[in-house]
Amino acid sequence: MRDKLRQLHVLLRSFGSIAIGFSGGVDSAFLAAVCARIMADRTLLIHLSTPLVGTPEERSFQKMTKNPDEAQAIDGRTERGAVRRSATVLCALPLPVVEVALDPLADPDIARNDEARCYHCKLAGFARIVSEARKRGYAVVADGSNADDAGDYRPGMRAISELGVRSPLLETGWHKEEERELLRAWGYPVWNLPSGACLATRIATGERLTAGRIEQIRTCEDLLEKLGLSQVRARLVGDLMRIEAAPADLARLRAVSAEDASDGRAPTSICPLGGTDDDGAVALPADVLQRLGELIDIRLDPFAHPYRKGDMNAQAKPFQG
Repeated sequence: MRDKLRQLHVLLRSFGSIAIGFSGGVDSAFLAAVCARIMADRTLLIHLSTPLVGTPEERSFQKMTKNPDEAQAIDGRTERGAVRRSATVLCALPLPVVEVALDPLADPDIARNDEARCYHCKLAGFARIVSEARKRGYAVVADGSNADDAGDYRPGMRAISELGVRSPLLETGWHKEEERELLRAWGYPVWNLPSGACLATRIATGERLTAGRIEQIRTCEDLLEKLGLSQVRARLVGDLMRIEAAPADLARLRAVSAEDASDGRAPTSICPLGGTDDDGAVALPADVLQRLGELIDIRLDPFAHPYRKGDMNAQAKPFQG
């Protein structure tokens, strides 16, 4: 890994200066941390604030920057936290941060949510990032894509390529687990932040994106996170909300469901409470079902299903109950 880090250093220094599309997630945080170590005076972080950013990533960004109430006009508007010129980022490593607001849902090509949605969304977002970087004189704009992304279906990669955005971690072969290892060694708490994804990926392709739908997804995921689950997705398919969770989270739910069964508080289901259906799903505990049901105005699948990386905009099979 030492040789790979050296290769990354050489590539970054060759850029002269760099503006990073900074989400607050592991990948962009790792790239920012490397730049802060070798070229802090030539690095700018640009954070795109949109309703499609998940709460964990947004919270991570807020924790990693100071002065969240400082504001300055951008494009004639004054926005909360719009520009932080001397923020202390990532454990007291000084990097300037610019925060730019964007509402992708106002773009018909994005709100339509067809197969090209990710392309249009990435194009709109990074066009703003590139514009902000150029105004400030930064030579290269980069994103946090890494080697793990190379085999995934990611239409947004075409958009950033068209804009001339570089992907230094992908170009030098970095994987997320390697990034986590170094972030942990360097003392950055973000090292174990669960992988996130744009909230639009929770809505099946072809179903229109609306602010109301996005907010229901965010609210449900926030509740599940507060209940102790770390890797969850609340997916909308038509009039159905479907919860997906990582193996450790499913095990936690299974244990709670078993306790519910012993107390006689089992939800009606097609499998024994605490058991699973054919895809490895686990019955949601009665209390969780009730609390989630209070947050949404559509049907709720009473099972939590296994989360699988890359399941974006999936047309999940509805629960028949």
